Amino acid sequence: MMTKLQKEFFKRLKIPAKEITFDDLDEILLKMGMILPYENLDIMAGTIKNISKDNLIEKLLIQKRGGLCYELNSLLYYFLIDCGFQVYKVAGTVYDLYDNKWKPDDGHVIIILSHEDKDYVVDAGFASHLPLHPVPFNGEAISSQTGEYRIRKRNTRKGTHILEMRKGANGESTSFLQSEPSNEWKIGYAFTVDPIDEKKVNNIQKVIVEHKESPFNKGAITCKLTTYGHISLTNKNYTETFKGTKNKQPIESKDYARILRDSFGITQEKYVGKTLERG
Repeated sequence: MMTKLQKEFFKRLKIPAKEITFDDLDEILLKMGMILPYENLDIMAGTIKNISKDNLIEKLLIQKRGGLCYELNSLLYYFLIDCGFQVYKVAGTVYDLYDNKWKPDDGHVIIILSHEDKDYVVDAGFASHLPLHPVPFNGEAISSQTGEYRIRKRNTRKGTHILEMRKGANGESTSFLQSEPSNEWKIGYAFTVDPIDEKKVNNIQKVIVEHKESPFNKGAITCKLTTYGHISLTNKNYTETFKGTKNKQPIESKDYARILRDSFGITQEKYVGKTLERG
């Protein structure tokens, strides 16, 4: 018998309810990237809530919103648990490719999944940098429409493993807040394999909301994947990347609510007009 979360998850992703296998994860990750926006509107509106299973069901599935890594990956974690997968959450620290520095410690939530004696990173919450497949710990590179990704065991001051990314063989790439892969392997984030609980996830939310170097308390940002690229929205610009070509258009304040509704499916009026500046 399916749980409430499973029923609402299938409905939100427009996937027929069924028993999920490891091979189905590619479809689920792609659907999440294209349907659930990566967005920080609750932070900017001052309406954040504790991260819990019930709150995630209400926000991301019933209200048809999106969220940041600790929401998107926590939702996916609970879904995978309900589907019988062996998973746990860990914390990571993102590396800023644009400024060449580490972002706030433990600011990223990741899922580790074990399947047939192999471990994988499953990440549906790394902004536009989405592998869209489980990434194996054995160093094998996987490719998606956003580029190539691999996991390496490497000790840094931020963890014991790193996720690296680069442009795909045919130039596949994506960008987020000026962070864009190159043709060489670059660190996306470092992480440990120590499990974290819901309390730690809520502490991570607190860091993202309050830290002076957090990029997510400076202005509203909403983005998601599309069939041939990705789209992003701030209160100043609407950017669409189509087959590698980026088109950035300035918008007026009156356009913001319409684009948020039409392109991202977010209709709540409380998120309109409460954005701080971001280019």
